[in-house]
Amino acid sequence: MAEGLAAFQAAFAEALATGGAAPAAVAAAPGTPPAAKRFDVYRNNVHASLIDALEAAFPAVERLVGRDFFRAAARLHLESGMPERGTLIGFGAGFPHFLDSFPPLRSLPYLGDVARLELLWLQAYHATEAAPLDPAVFARMGAEEISVLRPVLHPSLRLFSSRYPVAEIWRTNREDEDVKPVALNAGGDALIVVRPEADVLVYKLPTPQIAFLRALREGANFGEAALTLPPASIVGLSKLLQELGRKGVFAAAAVQ
Repeated sequence: MAEGLAAFQAAFAEALATGGAAPAAVAAAPGTPPAAKRFDVYRNNVHASLIDALEAAFPAVERLVGRDFFRAAARLHLESGMPERGTLIGFGAGFPHFLDSFPPLRSLPYLGDVARLELLWLQAYHATEAAPLDPAVFARMGAEEISVLRPVLHPSLRLFSSRYPVAEIWRTNREDEDVKPVALNAGGDALIVVRPEADVLVYKLPTPQIAFLRALREGANFGEAALTLPPASIVGLSKLLQELGRKGVFAAAAVQ
C-alpha cells in the first residue's frame, strides 16, 4: 500500500513538473470535466503560484528583464526546479544557475549574481535572531587578549563576492523609482549581508576583510584570521573589529 502510494505521488509530481499526462489513477466523477483537463488546471495553478513565489523572491531580477520575460523564464526553470521541501523558504536556490546558463540572457552576464545576492538577502531575513555584540568590548581589550578569541558570527551573516558591481545594480533596481545606470567596468563587489536587528543590510567591504571573515567562519581565532589581512590592518585589529561590530557582524556571545 505504502509503495503504491509513493509511486503514485512520484508520478503525480513528475507530471506536474514536466507537463506529462496525469497518472492513470487520477479519475473524475461522472458528469464532471475529464480528469486530464482538471489535472491541467491544477498544474497551471501550481505553476502560477510557484512563479509568483519566484517573482517575490527576485524583484530586482524581474525589474531587469521585465515581468513577462521573467515569468516565461521562471516557467521554464520549473521544469527542473520544483520545490523539494514542504516549504517555500529556500525555494529558488537553483534559479541563479539557471539564469547563468539561459541563452537569451547572455547579454546580462551579471544577472545570476544579482539573483544570488537576492537569495542571500532572503537567507539573512529568515535567519535566527541574535543580539549583536557591543563593538565597544574590543576597545577594552589588549591585542594579546583579542588575538586568542574565537568569535561567534551573527547567524544572519552572509559573505558574497562578484566580479560585477552587483550591489548597486541590485539596489537601484530594488529601491529607485527610476533605475540609475551602473558602469559594469567599475569593478566587482565584496559584500556582507547581515540582519543584526530588524532590517537586512548590505555592505561593501575590502576583499581582505571578506577573507578575514571567511577564516573566522571556518573556525579561526582573531589572531589566525588576521594573517589574511594587510600588515596595517593587523596592527589596527581592534579598530577593524569595532568597525565590523558596528555593522552587526558578531553575536552577543562572541567573546569566548
